[in-house]
Parts: sequence; C-alpha cells; structure tokens
Amino acid sequence: MEPLLRSVFFWLMTPEELGAHLDREAAYFRALAAKYRELAEAKDRGDFGHSPQTQSLRIAVEAGIRINEALADWAEWAKATDTASG
Repeated sequence: MEPLLRSVFFWLMTPEELGAHLDREAAYFRALAAKYRELAEAKDRGDFGHSPQTQSLRIAVEAGIRINEALADWAEWAKATDTASG
C-alpha cells in the first residue's frame, strides 16, 4: 500500500511538513470512504438493482469504505505519535 510505503521516508520531513502531509492523507482517505459510502447507500436503496453482480459490488464497496477509513485513522494516529512529531 503506497501510503505505508511512503511512511518509510517520514524521517526526511520536518515535523511541520509531516503534520501537513498526514492531515492531507487523512482528509483524502476520509473523502474517498465517503464517496464509497454514497455508492453503498445507493446500492442498499436498490438504485442498481438486486442482481448477484450488484451484490458482489456492494461487498467490494464495503471493503473500500473500511480500508480507506482505516488509512485515515492510521494517518491521524501517525500524526499523534512522538515519531511523527519529531
């Protein structure tokens, strides 16, 4: 996962740069999770029908929601650690 690979190089950033980077990462992943949540809600309302294909897509969208929320939580956690703050 690219965000985790990038974290190997956090030590090259100033605390201010790192804090701003992690804020952007958290915001990006929260926004992406929200977009996926909109799709999930549309599917749950029946906007895309009830075929086996759409059921499978709903499961995939849920994974996208959870993964992106976890990445946003991770970015917020990383910002709060002593390592991230310098």
